[in-house]
Amino acid sequence: MTEKKEKVKFTLTERQKKILPVVMIGAFFEGFDFMVISLALPYISSAYKLNTESASMIVSIVAIGALMAFFVVRLADRFGRKPIFLSAIIIYSILSLGTAFAPSVYFFVVCQFIARVFLVVSWALGFIIMTEEFSNELRGRAVGLFQSAAAVGAIFPSLLLPVVSMTSLHWRGLYIIGALPLILIAIWGKNLEETPRFLELKAGIGKMDIKPPLMAVFSPQFRKYIFAIMALWFFMYLCYSSSMNFFTYHVVEELGWKEGQVGMVNAIAYTLGLLGYVAVGKLLDTLGRKKTAFIFFALGSLAVIATFQTTTFYQVLIAQVMGVFFLGTFTVLCATFTNELFPTSIRANATAWGNNIIGRIGTIAAPALVGIMQVPLHGTGNAVSVLALAPFVCIAIIAIFLPETLGYECPEYIPPEK
Repeated sequence: MTEKKEKVKFTLTERQKKILPVVMIGAFFEGFDFMVISLALPYISSAYKLNTESASMIVSIVAIGALMAFFVVRLADRFGRKPIFLSAIIIYSILSLGTAFAPSVYFFVVCQFIARVFLVVSWALGFIIMTEEFSNELRGRAVGLFQSAAAVGAIFPSLLLPVVSMTSLHWRGLYIIGALPLILIAIWGKNLEETPRFLELKAGIGKMDIKPPLMAVFSPQFRKYIFAIMALWFFMYLCYSSSMNFFTYHVVEELGWKEGQVGMVNAIAYTLGLLGYVAVGKLLDTLGRKKTAFIFFALGSLAVIATFQTTTFYQVLIAQVMGVFFLGTFTVLCATFTNELFPTSIRANATAWGNNIIGRIGTIAAPALVGIMQVPLHGTGNAVSVLALAPFVCIAIIAIFLPETLGYECPEYIPPEK
């Protein structure tokens, strides 16, 4: 790897100014949709007369849609980033609208399952587009800015729920809002151009179809990285998913908090947590990818443990603010290594394997593990705290198996070894 380069001021070109609003739609609504189903679940359960077990099953089934995104994300290495990204946004929006008027729970599940597939596709491709549109010296800040849109999106459902609750639509109004990308893409979609890296790749290998084999990332020259990347995403999500999904349950059921306390703490934490994306982006581009990852993974782990081990309101408030500040950047760290270690020809393929298959298994496994461990460990807080140690495994993976990628430019195309 090359030596760390001198800091470059973060400025946007005219092209990037046009592209950025379009790409950030994917991140914003990924955060929005993720929070909507958690926030509206009690009202959805009431509308469809579901018990707790059935409601939990719905969340699990919808989450599996993220695994299915694997097959769609890979298509971006063949057909390009632009058409797959825009198609994913449009399909997600239509299905969000369908969810709003779902006449039965079965229709609701089908719409949300498929919507989650394409929402995760747009989010994953957003990371790839940002990686390919920005130089190595600016990429950390660009990716941090992109993911900050997801954090902003996660705040809006809490703000909008009281508003839609005053209408006859109630929770369904949130899913109508989730269809807004149809209008936004109609306005801004034309500003999104195919990434230069993909166009150079396509021109460089001629008019032949770009169809990377399913197992291309496992060929000898990439194998040393892909297994590390898959493990990185998996262990990151064990901490990320468990802490995100069980915070409200923990403070309400185990600490006796009221709804107003939960709302206040989350509003403060997610607002101040936006600063984490600014900080991680700057450090990635100055301190380096590996050192920044060590700091944020370690402090994020400790902050989550503090959140689930402290008991007074203000202790939990401070710990949750710190937890969201660091935890929200975990996806930025994983995406940066994933997108910088693989060439353009198989970059989406690597993301699909690392994030959408192995990583998302972590999101499915985390709630189950919390459920299994909470009895012998005497509480959900203790179970989540154990899974919060997973980022230290991520640190070990990065330290042992991954190189520093600041200043490293991966080639556009490397023919897989036979």
